[in-house]
Amino acid sequence: MNLKKLMTVPMLAMALFAVGCGPDCEGNCEDSAKCDGSPLADVDCADYCSKVEDLNDKAGCTDQFDDLLSCASDQDDVCKGDGCSSESKAYGDCFTKYCEKHLEECAKVFE
Repeated sequence: MNLKKLMTVPMLAMALFAVGCGPDCEGNCEDSAKCDGSPLADVDCADYCSKVEDLNDKAGCTDQFDDLLSCASDQDDVCKGDGCSSESKAYGDCFTKYCEKHLEECAKVFE
């Protein structure tokens, strides 16, 4: 797996947070999947969130993940994706740092 493909992981993970309902991964994923052009349109949200949450635990990114979910739950427009840039960056940085060293494990999130 190359770095370009690896960067898809945090991008898709962050896409699910641009939503306006409560801070839970699966609900956010399902709402975001309804947005035009969403990379989550064909994702099984229950399976995806389970894998993301497990990976967050291993990567030590749970706090960043929770901060991003909390921020996203305060956003007005499910599909706009604005706001939460500092939380998105913090989560993306944490996730990417781990995944650079664990490419195959991170790729399994999208299998």
